[in-house]
Amino acid sequence: MDWFIGCFNHDGISAYLMLLFQDPAKDLSLRDGIMLYRQYLLENNRKLLIDQPGSTLIRDHDATHVIFGLDTTLEEEALLDSWVIWGCQYKFRYLNQYRKHPQLQGFSKQLFRELGFRGFLKLFLNVINKKFNVFRRTRKMKKKWPFKHPEYYLDRSVLELRKSYGIDILSKEDRTFINKIKWSGSF
Repeated sequence: MDWFIGCFNHDGISAYLMLLFQDPAKDLSLRDGIMLYRQYLLENNRKLLIDQPGSTLIRDHDATHVIFGLDTTLEEEALLDSWVIWGCQYKFRYLNQYRKHPQLQGFSKQLFRELGFRGFLKLFLNVINKKFNVFRRTRKMKKKWPFKHPEYYLDRSVLELRKSYGIDILSKEDRTFINKIKWSGSF
């Protein structure tokens, strides 16, 4: 875990942390990727969601950020939705629990109040072409990623898991947006 501790001593910590699992050549376990993702949330004043007792829903969601190599900007969250819909195996009932999570109650309304109709339209226009890119990549996958993944996956290599499922994450250029939407990042 030296690489995990050592990476916190650099300036520009947020970009460095995200590059660890956004870099298609960098290897770490899924567990370490989730830990880095959560550290990224804290470092960027994002709310860290906690699983309900007996649930792994939030952990499963956080793992999709790692396995598909996406951060928490609104644009990349919108891309993650596409990865999940087209590239994951899931039960709708299970995914719907995310929307009902106590820490997310009222999130959509608050986000709409903050962005307004124009903000959502801008977000849609920012991501629509890149969503097609995600769709094409999901069609090339060997098999769908299990949204509710087995516990032992946490100790497996992210690169190995991506290779096993045929996941080709988006490059930095594919994740670049000209007019990123600014938002408070909290709810």
